[in-house]
Amino acid sequence: MVKIISDSTCDLSAELVAQYDIDILPLHILLGDEEFEDGKTITPDEIYSWSDEHKTTPKTSAPSLAETIELFRPYVEEGREIVCFSISNSMSTSGNVMRLAAGELEAENRITVIDSANLSTGIGLLVIEAAIMAKNGHSASEIASVMETLKPNVRASFVVDTLTYLYRGGRCNAVAAMAGGVLKLHPKIVVENGAMDATKNTAERSILLSCPM
Repeated sequence: MVKIISDSTCDLSAELVAQYDIDILPLHILLGDEEFEDGKTITPDEIYSWSDEHKTTPKTSAPSLAETIELFRPYVEEGREIVCFSISNSMSTSGNVMRLAAGELEAENRITVIDSANLSTGIGLLVIEAAIMAKNGHSASEIASVMETLKPNVRASFVVDTLTYLYRGGRCNAVAAMAGGVLKLHPKIVVENGAMDATKNTAERSILLSCPM
């Protein structure tokens, strides 16, 4: 059976991961000098707490090549095909690390890397559909073909409750953050063509012009 793997940005619950036999490759979260594995050694609540305490935004990095090889190797040795999903290539090098790992294992013909062109639930929906197909006996090439068909139909968006974290992360200047707070704006961010963009609402976009996504 084809093995389905995704980086941790798919944000699937532990219950769904277990139910559909999905392996997760954690991205790294950098809190100052300390490094953690997303969803494995740190939780979102702990990240927010650290950010509020230090008045800054944590940094992230892609999984290491060694970690990725270690995750792939047992399935390659079993002779199984792997289909793995990454956050949009425009947001992280996670997918490139997966492709490098496939090359190091000399398993490019058995490891298919899919650039989700999305994030969070936008990836999660694709991953679950791929896992269902794998359980139903579909090949890696069949799964990849269907995923490419589904990708343009997946829409991901979220509403920003506060501009504080965009400001702390350098994506928004102080004036824009203050104005957004005074006007109580809660802009919607959508994922289009693999990148995040602000809602088309004129008032909100005017505030977010200095908050590049």
